[in-house]
Amino acid sequence: MMGWIERRKKSGMSQFLCAQTSGVSRMRLSLAETGQVELTSAEETAVHQALNDYISGKAREISQLLHDQELKHAATSVAV
Repeated sequence: MMGWIERRKKSGMSQFLCAQTSGVSRMRLSLAETGQVELTSAEETAVHQALNDYISGKAREISQLLHDQELKHAATSVAV
């Protein structure tokens, strides 16, 4: 299972945004990512929730873009 650090990096979510949305300070996230501290269970849960929300939002954006592209393609196919 992918850890929160790898998920954050692969999703493209910045440390700053992760800190803002999770309520965990950016400094604490940075220290945790470099192995200098461990997040508490509550902090880790908050980070996971922030990541889930971010990734879900990105998935919705992509889905909407694909839907819009399909509509555009269908409209040009009908027009031809």
